[in-house]
Amino acid sequence: MKCAKLFLYASVAVLTATAGCKKFLERPPQGQLTQEEALNSEQSLLNLLNGVYGYIGDGDYMGGRQQTLSELLGDQLKGDKFTGDYAEIYKRQNSFFGATRDAYYAKAYKVIDKANVALENLSLATTQKNSAQGQALFLRGMAHFELVRLFAQPWGYTPDNTQPGVPLKTHTGLASEPRATVKEVYAQVIADLKGADSLLPDANSNGKFYLPTKWAAKAYLAKVYFQMNDFANAFKYADDVIRSNKFQLDATYDKRYSLGLSTEGIFVIADNTTGNYHPGSELRSNFKSNTSIPVLNFTDMFYNYATARATDVRKAWYSNTLQPGYNVLTKFNKDFFELPILHLTEIKLIRAEAGAELGGAALTTGITDINDILTRAYGGTTQNLSASATAATVIATVRSERELELVGEGDRIQEIKRIGARSNMNVDRRGSAWNCNGLILQFPKNEQDANINFQMNPEGGCF
Repeated sequence: MKCAKLFLYASVAVLTATAGCKKFLERPPQGQLTQEEALNSEQSLLNLLNGVYGYIGDGDYMGGRQQTLSELLGDQLKGDKFTGDYAEIYKRQNSFFGATRDAYYAKAYKVIDKANVALENLSLATTQKNSAQGQALFLRGMAHFELVRLFAQPWGYTPDNTQPGVPLKTHTGLASEPRATVKEVYAQVIADLKGADSLLPDANSNGKFYLPTKWAAKAYLAKVYFQMNDFANAFKYADDVIRSNKFQLDATYDKRYSLGLSTEGIFVIADNTTGNYHPGSELRSNFKSNTSIPVLNFTDMFYNYATARATDVRKAWYSNTLQPGYNVLTKFNKDFFELPILHLTEIKLIRAEAGAELGGAALTTGITDINDILTRAYGGTTQNLSASATAATVIATVRSERELELVGEGDRIQEIKRIGARSNMNVDRRGSAWNCNGLILQFPKNEQDANINFQMNPEGGCF
């Protein structure tokens, strides 16, 4: 059995509870094990962590829900037929209610809780202590980062970043936590990811990247610093990943979401081809367009923008005839695929823009990076930038290509906010200011029910 796919088979029951009287909390529900009973060896600790990767690929988390929530907040989708939760989020109305959002929020904190359980039981580890600790720190840092990007105003919203962030959970327990500041959340995320970088291996035993390695920690650090517009650190960590030479750009665009064909995956959730676990279910249910009209489709404005250049190979990702009257994406039109959480294309785009911001030799590197992207996208060098391209030209080109490369992956809304915080520029096609209330999600009502003093996000939208 491959260790990378252990999470598909491993099972460990860990006591969790959400509410109830003291008497109830003093005993586990019938048929479940207490934490002490379930975690009694190094292998049980590793099994606990392996199980978390199944959570990550689930449809209500990074297997589609995170991307869907982000795309609904963005400016590429046509939203005239949305109803229920999707309509509320798309309209940027910041509603208190919404099971779609609540399930994502709960799953993210479940990942954090499991990571904390592992960290509090490292005494069980012997030969795999570094790996277990590194995985747990990576998972906790990743989950907090993605939460703060969706539920709080971005880094740079205030000069000192003391705006409310998200509850910062670094230990197990049922107590409701207040919101830490965005500055505090980012500090913890960076500390966790740097800790993971120092502990995780250079490569997994089977050569696959289905479990996080130090390169996954570095790639997430590049994402975090890029979101902060800290270009020196973003460049440094992206450069480390790229110069490792462990990852190569896919030659064609049908590989990123495939069953084991991509060479780009820095951290990937595996598909159990012989079982019943298939990550990315909500990506397929919301975008898949070869069998029916998908839930998510694009405006004419974005479709025309994305298909404007005749030689752009990525035009194959779109169709306005597959489902007549709808501008659809074909990127996820597969029954199953491995789910890339981190991939080289994004890291190359980060290094390219960060390099342009830094100038000098870093600008030269950035030009090489964006030309690698352009050569693949246009089937040759006709659209490539010259070696003497200005930083402004590189930045503009990277931002344009980033939107086209990462379509459907939930990136656009974070760029709207990052660019706004960088230069106070509003690039949203729907006309909202980058820092309006409705571009962040409202917290689940049960946070306020558990703690009357919990600070919810402001009411009101963006229009």
